[in-house]
Amino acid sequence: MGSRNASPKILIAEDSLILNNMLRDVFEEHGFEVVQAFDGSEGKDVFLKETPEVALIDVHMPKIDGFDALRFAKEKLPRTIVVLMSSAANPQIGVKAMKMGADDFLTKPFAPEAAVELVESLLENRRFVEENMRLKNQIHRGEKYLAHLTTIINEALITTDAGGRIQSINRAASNLWGYTFEELKDRDIHFLVRGDARTLLNRDLVKDTLKDGRVEGEFHFRKKDNTTFPGYLSTSIIKEKNRAQGIVVVVTELTRLYEVEQQLKKSEKLAALGKVVEGVAHEVRNCLTSLGGFALRLHSMAEKDSITSRYTEVIINDVARLEKMVKDIEEYVEYSKFYKFNFVKTNLIPLLERARDKVVQTFPESLVKKIHFVMDVDGSLPELNIDPVAIEEVFFHLIRNAYEAMPNGGRLKVTVRNSKTGVSLAFVDNGVGIHSDDISEIFNPFFTSKTTGAGMGLSNVHLLLEEHKGMVKVTSEAGKGSTFEVFLPVDRLTTAIYPWEKPGSPRASRGPQKRS
Repeated sequence: MGSRNASPKILIAEDSLILNNMLRDVFEEHGFEVVQAFDGSEGKDVFLKETPEVALIDVHMPKIDGFDALRFAKEKLPRTIVVLMSSAANPQIGVKAMKMGADDFLTKPFAPEAAVELVESLLENRRFVEENMRLKNQIHRGEKYLAHLTTIINEALITTDAGGRIQSINRAASNLWGYTFEELKDRDIHFLVRGDARTLLNRDLVKDTLKDGRVEGEFHFRKKDNTTFPGYLSTSIIKEKNRAQGIVVVVTELTRLYEVEQQLKKSEKLAALGKVVEGVAHEVRNCLTSLGGFALRLHSMAEKDSITSRYTEVIINDVARLEKMVKDIEEYVEYSKFYKFNFVKTNLIPLLERARDKVVQTFPESLVKKIHFVMDVDGSLPELNIDPVAIEEVFFHLIRNAYEAMPNGGRLKVTVRNSKTGVSLAFVDNGVGIHSDDISEIFNPFFTSKTTGAGMGLSNVHLLLEEHKGMVKVTSEAGKGSTFEVFLPVDRLTTAIYPWEKPGSPRASRGPQKRS
């Protein structure tokens, strides 16, 4: 009736020798492998030994009847097809057999061909059911795998119906926008796009997708906390039976890429500026040498306390100040062009202590005594793969800045913490603070709010931390003090998790970060 790759095995358990052999001959003619038993006890033994696919069992057999044999077969091999046979004397036997789990029932007398046709039909039906179950399981596994993929991918994935109402979001989308699925269910997809960004682009994502098949481009999106982020959006149509059922929206967050581009532009600008500075510093130094030399000669020739003596003294002091400024500029250029970094496993604490000692030596003792320096260090810190000379320079500039910000004394607390993939250091002072308009400029060369110096200290911090793939976050309030929070990764070649990042939030840029 149906083609079979292998001969199915059938057990015929019938105490009538004539009927048993007759059924055997017919089933063998149809390609079955037949095993026989002539009482219930023998049927059990043969069943366990041969494990047939089909069992044809007479209800009335010596020793063990067909009902016990049916129960035994279904307990041992539930997959086996069991057909009970009995005379028509008691119609309730068939009902009882089916209730006990028989796959079908044959009423004697029956034609042997009818038995074969029934068994083949039951086998075909079982193959259909099992194949259907296999396909369902395969689909279920595929659905679970796809659900897992949508959960772990970094891109935000959103599906909508044909009207653009949100039907599902993955974890990345929830983290990116800050909404739960319940908060977005049935909301218009445009709810997530910043209004002015959509207006400027003049795009209706749903209509354009249904019309053109897809939409791609950069948009600005609005989060739950009302902040925005740039992202690359791509849409496509969900079709069923060649009809649009909805759209899929994939968004890749671009904040980090934008910040990297900004850092690259800034690095290129600083490199070009360095070339100009190098030439200017050389020419200025030549002029200062002449000015300083002649001023000294005039000062030595002038009478003591004369106007000439006082004027030349002013010139000499200003020349010294300019020479110090030129030296700072040249040191910055030296670092940016010629310094060779030497990365070794290093403990940070001795670097902090040496940097503090160097800073103290540059200030009057009267000021140093009025500044309370405190260190709060984790008990166990990892050694970092850093250039110790460069990082000590970073600490020197940050500590010196804090001391300069407290001309009347104060407190500088340095907190050092183990931060998963590196070490974070917070330099907190209660000095004069930084004006909000100046915070975005403090890492630029030549920017300074002081009356002396070239403003190269924090530019050096920027340069050196950038080489270590570190970051600095600045918070400050004029009149109340400043906090410079530095993060250094265990190794600049590893991916770092910055301590001020929230789980699932977009990654901040590497290198020093300016406070907005």
